[in-house]
Amino acid sequence: MDKDYCVIYSRSYFLLPPSNLSSSSDPFCCGDSPTSTMDNLTSKMAALVNGHANPLETTITPPGAPGRPYIISSQDGEIIYIPLSKSATRLLVTGAETDNAFAIVGSGGSQGDPIGFHYHRAAHDIFLCLRGHINVWADAQCRTLGAGDFASVPPGTIHQYQILGPHSEMMGLIVPGGWEEFFRVIGEPYQGPMWPMQDDRDFFQTLLPQLKLAAEKFDMVPCPQKESFGPQEWTGEENVLPGKLEPYFLKSGTGPAYEFGGTVCRPVCTTKESDGRFSLGSIESSKLFHAAGIFAKPGQTVRFDKVHHAFYVDTGSVTFHLEGTAPTKLSVGEMLYVPKGTAFRFETVSRFSKMYAFASGDGLVEVLCRMGREHKTSVLPETAEKCDVSVLEALGPEYAFTVW
Repeated sequence: MDKDYCVIYSRSYFLLPPSNLSSSSDPFCCGDSPTSTMDNLTSKMAALVNGHANPLETTITPPGAPGRPYIISSQDGEIIYIPLSKSATRLLVTGAETDNAFAIVGSGGSQGDPIGFHYHRAAHDIFLCLRGHINVWADAQCRTLGAGDFASVPPGTIHQYQILGPHSEMMGLIVPGGWEEFFRVIGEPYQGPMWPMQDDRDFFQTLLPQLKLAAEKFDMVPCPQKESFGPQEWTGEENVLPGKLEPYFLKSGTGPAYEFGGTVCRPVCTTKESDGRFSLGSIESSKLFHAAGIFAKPGQTVRFDKVHHAFYVDTGSVTFHLEGTAPTKLSVGEMLYVPKGTAFRFETVSRFSKMYAFASGDGLVEVLCRMGREHKTSVLPETAEKCDVSVLEALGPEYAFTVW
């Protein structure tokens, strides 16, 4: 075989004619533009020429087993309708995939009543508004969340939420995983496109018995004695992370931010605010800055040994490369679950992208914040300085990851 036709990449073999290789020598960069990754060589073709590079699994429901990376749309998942709620709950990642480290739940709905005050003894809830508006109560505080706004509700916090408007969407992380079984107990499977708007069943016959059963079985303590109150105005002080485990609200586009190679990482909840249980932040970048970023070197990946990750694309498009699978482009509304021990890299393939990164501990968000320098604005820098990848490598032992 002509050596020009064989490229070794991350212990996998791609058989490609020389004309399909870019000058970067990265087999994942094909055609005229390195950023149009795999546009001219589809995942199916890669699978045909390389038995190891199978297409990344795309599913409409979580696979129900650990150790399997997969892509899922935020409109899919195991969809559960809670009677009388005018909303749908979508289980995107469950405890079965994460060894009960966390679960990720999406919710969409129309204007309804607050769900009722309650608290959890051990479970930590978060609320990330993606579209529309949602009221979130946490002890004596209540804010109306818009797109990108966030609320953290640690154990012991009396809370409730209320979906507002004709169509609102939010995403939540539940720690520990397994608690999502609560929704299966109180709800029922739903196959429609969105959610029912008309439900004339009686609350006391349909929902109340299931709520009582769930309250006894799961970590949920109802607080019907707590008096309701209306949402309060944002004070302008919701722009910092508390640095400890307590309820808080964070306004979109505020809070700390760190820039490295033109990419900006905005932590939303770190292990300090979650008592070491999880982290969440946004990662914003541009295809214009790929050559300055941490994955500029062809084929370079990171692998976290102890921490699971999930990435949700909020704006633009991002191509992910996982070891043993063909590169896959994620678009708005898609989520990728990456179990611990899986090497990965990613590249923005749009002019601007924003994705949220969830992790079951000190994960990529924490690392990027340590790497970066403080960033003062709400948008990307106009130009990018090449980041020093040796700084990334030096953090590996502390955060239990390897740069490949």
